[in-house]
Amino acid sequence: MFDPIKAWVLRLLRVPAEPQVPAGGRLVRVFRAGSAYYRYRLVLWGIKQFGALAGLVGSLLFAGFLSGEIGHPVASLLLRAAEVLAWAAFLAQLPFGLAVLRLDWEMRWYILSDRSLRIREGVVGVREKTITFANIQNISIRQNPLQRLLGLADVQVTTAGGGAAGAHGSHGGLGESMHEAYFRGVDNAEEIRTVIAERVRLHRDAGLGDPDEPHPLVPPAAGETPAAPDVLAAALELRDEIRGLRRALAPARAPG
Repeated sequence: MFDPIKAWVLRLLRVPAEPQVPAGGRLVRVFRAGSAYYRYRLVLWGIKQFGALAGLVGSLLFAGFLSGEIGHPVASLLLRAAEVLAWAAFLAQLPFGLAVLRLDWEMRWYILSDRSLRIREGVVGVREKTITFANIQNISIRQNPLQRLLGLADVQVTTAGGGAAGAHGSHGGLGESMHEAYFRGVDNAEEIRTVIAERVRLHRDAGLGDPDEPHPLVPPAAGETPAAPDVLAAALELRDEIRGLRRALAPARAPG
């Protein structure tokens, strides 16, 4: 029964096909939202529907009271017609809402290549974001009590400039900035964080980096050097030469 509704919703909303691996990279892993994430979203959706139903019942009682107070047949008829339309709209949106909810769970893609990660989510409004591993500065796991009960979590990936902008965007996505991305509703959050951190470490080890910049995300293992000694020495020498050149070109200070 769900498949025809699903196909109709896909055609109606023109949902694009599954995303491709980011350009210039090779596929490493594809992660999906956990099976319990659908139940989690279903509970939240059910709470909203219950609130809407309570509002309809309250408006029905109020309309009956108002109709008796007015006593005008035309006004009473209009109130009843508005109630019928409201109930019809509520009942009609239930199968559509369920189909969108199911598709929103099924069509979440968390793709990791050897250079970047790509996340696509949403059905009514499709959101796709690509972040290179070289720009990632922090990986954290977020979990509310209901998610903890279901064994779910959200993995937050933050790049330079992300800061605290994602404090309100971990679920709705409305407050999410361009400097952050979420693996929502996953049941293997630690595994995802480990895989991403390993890719970040490989990218940092492959380059020179900034000697004065701390890297708290993935500290180097004991005895591990970030680059070959001769390469590192050449980089440090080049840095010292640039600093000397800057001092030589700087305007002399005025006496006194």
